[in-house]
Amino acid sequence: MGRRRASFRGGGRARRSCRFGAPTGANAVLLCPRARGSRSTARSHARLGPARCRGRRRRRARSGWVAAGPRRAPRSAPMMVRSAFRDLQWRRRRIVFAVFGTSLVFAITLVLTGLSNGFDVEAQRLLDGLHADTWAVQNGAAGPFLGQMPFQAAALDGMLAVDGVRDATPMVFGRKSVGRKSPKEVNIFGATGRGLRTPGVDEGRPVAARGEIVVSNALGYGLGDEVILSGKRFEVVGRVDAWTAVAGVPNVMVSLEDAQEVVFAGMPLVSAIAVHGHPHVTPDGLKLIDNAQAKADLLRPLGNGKSAISMVASLLWIVAAAIVGSVIYVSTLERARDFAVFKATGTSSLSIVGDLAVQAVVISIAAAAVGAIVATVMGPKFPLPCVVPGSAYVLLPVAAVLVGVVASGFGLRRAVTIDPALAFGSA
Repeated sequence: MGRRRASFRGGGRARRSCRFGAPTGANAVLLCPRARGSRSTARSHARLGPARCRGRRRRRARSGWVAAGPRRAPRSAPMMVRSAFRDLQWRRRRIVFAVFGTSLVFAITLVLTGLSNGFDVEAQRLLDGLHADTWAVQNGAAGPFLGQMPFQAAALDGMLAVDGVRDATPMVFGRKSVGRKSPKEVNIFGATGRGLRTPGVDEGRPVAARGEIVVSNALGYGLGDEVILSGKRFEVVGRVDAWTAVAGVPNVMVSLEDAQEVVFAGMPLVSAIAVHGHPHVTPDGLKLIDNAQAKADLLRPLGNGKSAISMVASLLWIVAAAIVGSVIYVSTLERARDFAVFKATGTSSLSIVGDLAVQAVVISIAAAAVGAIVATVMGPKFPLPCVVPGSAYVLLPVAAVLVGVVASGFGLRRAVTIDPALAFGSA
């Protein structure tokens, strides 16, 4: 009680405590005249009145004896940012591991996005290479490829007679395997070569006669090699780079007669007619399908796979937030005394939350930058087409900021509930 009375009487002990350090414990409470439960405060108000009591506090504050009242100057935002970066520097080893782990999650998310987008790019690239304006298919067929319903090749004459048709080419599509020791599944395209063209032969030439085949370089065959396709021998005359469809299955092109022999056992059937032009009517028994519907036909079997990829990518965002959040939460536990000092010196809870958010966002942005580099390196090595869209790289930093903000919430409750008295506790 001696120290408590000296604080209000202006004794030397109070002067030293105010100059060299703020009083702690009960003395800190009594220095605030509005503190609840202070008997000295009640006596001061009763003896001097509220106005004179406040004036005495201001005079003592100017002389350096006591605080000017319960108001405290909040910590500035730049100071909290510096505090956040200094703490990141102090815990740099842990932060490096957190950035590395989160960057792998971001990289896998980008690769999964590239795989899902690669299916669409692959199908569009195939259709662009075939150079057909529209497709004539059997009534009831879902498409010219996987949803085909074979019909007689004689329907070509009726299609050529329709107004608006510049040219029409019968096409055969099928799924077979090549090789004997290690068979590989391939997509077979057969056409007359008159209207349906092999997309961009990068090495060699297109098919010109029976017994010749143009293959995707994914099969590993070279010019002049012999290919066994459903027991029939073909000679490789051309190669096309990255020519695949339906989730990375290599494509091959043969003559129409060879394709009918391999796919339809020699019967004069076709899968569809590639039409150049824009007819307004179709012969009986046929209907027209545009390239958008043909693309949907190629992507139909991949619908469940794309949904699964999207679900896994969503889960990975949660994993990234959990990794960053765990680091922030552990950091909050270790910085409990720091936050208590901040609160005791007037820092608002909002500023402390901003401190945590800055740390989480910095970790997430750094992880996004590293993850983008890792995804760029990993993407081409996947066996499936992986085409990461540019929009994914643009949205990644935005998503990283959101992940950081969400992750900062892991330590939010702990930080705002820290008792300022902890700053004056024993070490």
